Amino acid sequence: GPYDISIHFDFEGGRGVEQISPMKPICGHSRENFDRASPVKRLLSLFGKQREGAAATSPTIQQLTPPILLVHGIEDSTVPFTATSDAGRLLRSCGLKQCDEIYLEETNHQDVIMHFMLGGPAKDSVLNWLLQCSQQKKTTQFQSRL
Repeated sequence: GPYDISIHFDFEGGRGVEQISPMKPICGHSRENFDRASPVKRLLSLFGKQREGAAATSPTIQQLTPPILLVHGIEDSTVPFTATSDAGRLLRSCGLKQCDEIYLEETNHQDVIMHFMLGGPAKDSVLNWLLQCSQQKKTTQFQSRL
């Protein structure tokens, strides 16, 4: 999905669908409200540069989140796949160490959801990623006991 509502609204405007998009009424009809509803802007306010002077006891994004996987279809015309790469870059800039991205060729917006429901490359990729994370966690736990 879109991680910066304002940027996505501009993308919709380029396609001529911004007036019928559900993003506008859901997010409050204004750029200010788009920013309030944008995951990107909310993360930056919590963990971005504004937090550089935060107390050492304040939790970090790394402490508050599990490993994250972002999945996007390359052929998505509803939300451009570049929105996912931008979100990944933002998460890493906020201090998240494990934020992986998978881009699926010949996959559009609805295909990813269908893959999860009925099976397909998106589901397979996520399950493989989860397995790798599980194996890495076991290896790390074993090494910490040595």
